[in-house]
Amino acid sequence: MELYCPNCGYRSRRYTHRCPHCGAPLEARDPPPPARVLGEGDTPLIEDRYRGNRIYMKLEYLNPTGSFKDRGVAASLSWASKQGYRCVVEDSSGNTGISTAAYSSHLGMEPVIVVPRSASPGKKRLIKSLGARLVEEDTREDAARRAEELAGECFYVAHAWSPLFIWGTETLAGELPRRLLGLPIFVPVSSGTLLLGLYRGARRAGVDARLYAVQSPMASSLARLVEPVAVLGSSQGMLDALVYRNPPRLAEMVEAVSRGGVYIVGWEYASRAYSWLLRRGYIVEPSSAVVMAAYMHAVERGLVGDAVLVLTGSGLKYLG
Repeated sequence: MELYCPNCGYRSRRYTHRCPHCGAPLEARDPPPPARVLGEGDTPLIEDRYRGNRIYMKLEYLNPTGSFKDRGVAASLSWASKQGYRCVVEDSSGNTGISTAAYSSHLGMEPVIVVPRSASPGKKRLIKSLGARLVEEDTREDAARRAEELAGECFYVAHAWSPLFIWGTETLAGELPRRLLGLPIFVPVSSGTLLLGLYRGARRAGVDARLYAVQSPMASSLARLVEPVAVLGSSQGMLDALVYRNPPRLAEMVEAVSRGGVYIVGWEYASRAYSWLLRRGYIVEPSSAVVMAAYMHAVERGLVGDAVLVLTGSGLKYLG
């Protein structure tokens, strides 16, 4: 596998999470086929109804560690394991850390996970239970800086930067029938890895997807460059999985939503959608509910009809 920089032309077969010359995100040429390590992927696709419209729920929270992050982590760490790495470092608000801890332990690598202090207590306990050394920093940005410092000779997952991680999330697009790839698709967005995986995967399938990125008030990076369809509330509340403020692939994220749009959803609106989802049997984390809140608004305004909603994280991590 060769890594290359679209910005300055740098090329190397040595892994690094970003270009050492210009600092831009790298891309991968001839990446290995994403491996299935713990049975990730092939998550259920459930047809439901809202106000007479068909909604197709992609249950990513039923991945092995309870989030879509397993797709990217499996692709990243299966490659790292084959390259002989013995330890892994990652920064996370929770879900990526849980996934990295589980997959690292399974593959025989020592994990170190750096999280912001605001991360869910339940998620932090689970990371430690999975055998990882947990490091806490004040903010999400501090966690990223600390993880980079700790990486050394370890494999740094760097999920927001790594082309391997996005290569793994592309597998989601391959599980959606072509007719559904053509529907509006609502996706929770923080670092942007799932949005970009869907965007790239749909393009690979020859579909120009209509993607709606749904962000929280704390991490509304796309709103700096794209006029939101709507801003629904201003409270961050329990949206603790949507806190990545400065994603490195923001320009491509803007491209990805060019046919759809951007929603900013606060907890005031997400909490109502959260209740609706739970009462329909979808045990998701609060951050997943932003897509239902955005979809409800879009239906009420006559902007969409049938659609796909990606439910990204498990609510079982929030018990207690």
